[in-house]
Amino acid sequence: MLESKPAQRIITCLLTASKWWNLQQTNNLTQAERSALSDKAMLEAAMALVLEHGTEKTTLAMIGERAGYSRGLATYRFGSKGGLYDALCKSISRHWLEYLKQGVGDKVGIDAMCAALDTIYRFAEDSPEEARALEILYSGAASPSSEYQQTAIDIRQRQKSDVAEWVRRGQETGQIRRDVDAEEVATQYVAYITGMTYLWLMSPDNFDFSISNEVMKRHLRDSLAAA
Repeated sequence: MLESKPAQRIITCLLTASKWWNLQQTNNLTQAERSALSDKAMLEAAMALVLEHGTEKTTLAMIGERAGYSRGLATYRFGSKGGLYDALCKSISRHWLEYLKQGVGDKVGIDAMCAALDTIYRFAEDSPEEARALEILYSGAASPSSEYQQTAIDIRQRQKSDVAEWVRRGQETGQIRRDVDAEEVATQYVAYITGMTYLWLMSPDNFDFSISNEVMKRHLRDSLAAA
């Protein structure tokens, strides 16, 4: 049913007041706070567009417009599309690291590696858009022309370092065999989770994270556990 003219005027006034209030709130922010707000909006817009169009077809102009800012602000703030993807990759990785710290806690050895597998599954369940966007960015980082390749390499290296440390700590506590090479185990573990998440990205309906996790946990215990 059509609304009366008085009702339409009331709605218009409310919308105008809401826009005014939002503008006032923004105007009350410091320059640093406004910059952080616009950066956050552009990173969220970039993630949505990457999921819709991929990294190649997404443009900085599209990102700026989706975020509600001028077409040139993304270029001014991040320099290039690669620079924005680099920032997005780091932003999602920081969120993932928070998940990892909570999931693993003070566990070491096999317990830490199994907890990390559960955390990957939970992250994909709780934050599927971030998880998928990060894997798309990792895939794009393999290109020789990628501007954020080093960031992806550094993140993978950090993962390997963490796993190697879990293994060494597990050896110190008697949970893991002494003859195991921590660096080799870390390389194999990161290769597994990289392949696992790639399969999930390519065919989420035909890949069961939970089953793969349980299989990997059994393999870790069978191959690494001290007698």
